[in-house]
Parts: sequence; C-alpha cells; structure tokens
Amino acid sequence: MANKRAFWVLSKQVKETNIFGKFKIPAKFKTVEEAKQYCRELNLRKGAYHPGYFIEERIGNTPVQAPAKRADAGGEEVEQ
Repeated sequence: MANKRAFWVLSKQVKETNIFGKFKIPAKFKTVEEAKQYCRELNLRKGAYHPGYFIEERIGNTPVQAPAKRADAGGEEVEQ
C-alpha cells in the first residue's frame, strides 16, 4: 500500500480534539484548497482566547517538513 499525501487541519491548542456542530478537529483532506477553506471557517468560529488552527501536510503518518532556510542567504552578520 502506497503512502498518500494528506492535509490535516489541527489546533494550535495542545491536545485539542473537539466537535463544533459539523466541524471536527483534527480533520483530514485530500486537497490543500479544502483544508484552507475548513481552517478559515474554524478560525472564524473559535473563541476569543483560542490560539487558532493550522494546516499540516503529511505523507502517510509522517509530517512533511518545510525546506530549511540557508543561514548565509540574504543576511549579513554584524560584528560587535
């Protein structure tokens, strides 16, 4: 069985699993557009002190890491 790419909408609040009517957390989507729309709707419905929601891309069970930025690109270090 091949590992497939999926987009998960997760909470920034630690260990949150919830159901807001028809909205459940965490939620899995096949496309990033569906995940963005769901995340937008959840962020509009969250409480005043809730940190919000984000999208995480996974292949199988492993999160995909963003490429690391090179330290020497674009910035100059100033000696003191």
